[in-house]
Amino acid sequence: MPLFTPPPPPEPRGDMPFTGIATFARAPLVTGLADLQADFAVFGIPFDCGIGYRPGQRLAPRAIRDLSTRFALPWGSGNPGYWDIGDDRQYLQGVRLADVGDVDPLYFDLGHLDASAAALVGGIAAAGAVPVGLGGDHSVTFPVIRALAPLFAEGAPLAGRQLQIVQIDAHLDFTDAVSGFARSNSSPIRRASELPFVGGVTVLGVRGVRTNVAAYRAALDRGNRVVLMRTIREQGLAAALTALPAGESVYITLDIDGLDPAICPGTSSPEPEGLTYGETRAILQAVAARNRVVGFDVVEVNPYLDPGHQTCLLAARLALEMMAFVAGGQA
Repeated sequence: MPLFTPPPPPEPRGDMPFTGIATFARAPLVTGLADLQADFAVFGIPFDCGIGYRPGQRLAPRAIRDLSTRFALPWGSGNPGYWDIGDDRQYLQGVRLADVGDVDPLYFDLGHLDASAAALVGGIAAAGAVPVGLGGDHSVTFPVIRALAPLFAEGAPLAGRQLQIVQIDAHLDFTDAVSGFARSNSSPIRRASELPFVGGVTVLGVRGVRTNVAAYRAALDRGNRVVLMRTIREQGLAAALTALPAGESVYITLDIDGLDPAICPGTSSPEPEGLTYGETRAILQAVAARNRVVGFDVVEVNPYLDPGHQTCLLAARLALEMMAFVAGGQA
């Protein structure tokens, strides 16, 4: 007689957040874009060579994915979604999400990064999915936006239209160059605004004592809508919402330092008196309700500076909620 007869192994469930491969919200990993059938596709941009102070953002895509497993869903036609108690709505029901891996960085080789971003992000858009990027420092937003150019080319679905940028950020990121270098995390919106298919820019939450005066004047001269954090505090969130575009194709870039460092400490350039989670969520919801969102990113998360992982967790949640607002909900 054997001392112990093991029982037959159970069928694997794989629904515990701490098991399995940490794709974003446990979405299926798709390694070939030819096979991509999704409403949203998450990708990482593990690059922080554009940072001017404290690096570490290259590790954010992996860290955000890890924390995102708390929000796992069985993505696909049988996906029940989640019920939001505050909105009294069912979100993401039946939504298809895929994780398509990362844009490939190679040290300081911007040409390699740009080509990789163009292939991955362009492939996502060509497949009809909304690209959702996890940065990375804010310099990565420029090559990601540029990769959307085919959507606005002649004969394409958005031909003749212009892309609006909605930027949630403590900083303008509109500096022309830093010590002659034009691709730092201080310049992505300036570079993006030079693309022929990019129209208006709305930046919300700007504050701080180190604002570049020339960049501020250049942004205003171009017609960018700049909503200061002080304005939001004095006039309420309506000051931000009334500045948002309506009826346009929009790219949303969420720099995590736009939020208050009390709730998002894990960032390299924190500024006090930032947006609350609720204010940020309301902005995302309003943009999605009024416009067609063709892309989104969350950037500048630094896991090295994130005690308790609360910044990574909030970044994952805001990305998930943005997708929920774009997809709409069931009352």
